[in-house]
Amino acid sequence: MNNINKLKFLNDYTEEEKGYYLSGLFEGDGNIYTRRFMIVFSIEDAELAHYLCQHFKMGYIDGKYNSKKELTAVAWYIMNQSDQKKFINYINGKLLTYKRYDQFYKYNFDKSLKIMLNKPKEFNVLMNPWLTGFTDADGYFYTGFQTYKNSTWLKFHLELSQKDKYILEIIQKYFNTGNIIKRNYSSDITAYIYKAQSEKAMKPFIEYFNNYPPLSVRRYKQYLLLNIAYNLKLNNLHKLTNSTLMLKELILLQSMKYMSLNMKEELNKKMKNIVNYYKNLRNLNDK
Repeated sequence: MNNINKLKFLNDYTEEEKGYYLSGLFEGDGNIYTRRFMIVFSIEDAELAHYLCQHFKMGYIDGKYNSKKELTAVAWYIMNQSDQKKFINYINGKLLTYKRYDQFYKYNFDKSLKIMLNKPKEFNVLMNPWLTGFTDADGYFYTGFQTYKNSTWLKFHLELSQKDKYILEIIQKYFNTGNIIKRNYSSDITAYIYKAQSEKAMKPFIEYFNNYPPLSVRRYKQYLLLNIAYNLKLNNLHKLTNSTLMLKELILLQSMKYMSLNMKEELNKKMKNIVNYYKNLRNLNDK
């Protein structure tokens, strides 16, 4: 059975690896606006946003609110020019797509920061944690049981979704596995979905994520469950009654919709505490 390495926090990364992780995260769920760089995190990953902000000593965390003024997510804002230069130095030469690159020049950051952002170029995603950052932002590890008539079988897969298939094709090329499908939604939005969903297809991803585990708590939980299911199936143990019961219980525990009210309130409390911490910090700095 494969061993999952100790969770590899950024203290264990080289400076180069940190840049690749940030680049993947930024290409997955980041944006550049007129005056700021921003990366959005889900409620479950508010602590990851806080950890990254503290580790890199860049920017601050603030809340994202819905129309009812309910806190639904958090964002890592990088507004200060010295912080923006630092961030660009980390990701420079490590972008795969032109979206952030185009935004950088559209808003004239090359002039305001007096720094040039290198053109995106293809690189081997197997050799660095770029995909870990990208998966933390935009990926999903699925484990579950599917039933049809009187048969039930174990399913698991890695899923990545993008409006453009270029990144997915690069991942497919270097991992040499998985399929890309086009999906049309009712809102006239088209997305491309990458899936690796068999033991053979998941093998190179298991090896990769054992080396570069997700930093997102949400993704890490998903990956641990998938890794357990993968190894049980690989060793033909998944049909044992105890194995099936264990997996079903773990799947239930992992699902947000089955989370107790107390757990949801605790999660929201942590997120609000993080947002308030940075709000108080900014108020002190403004005095």
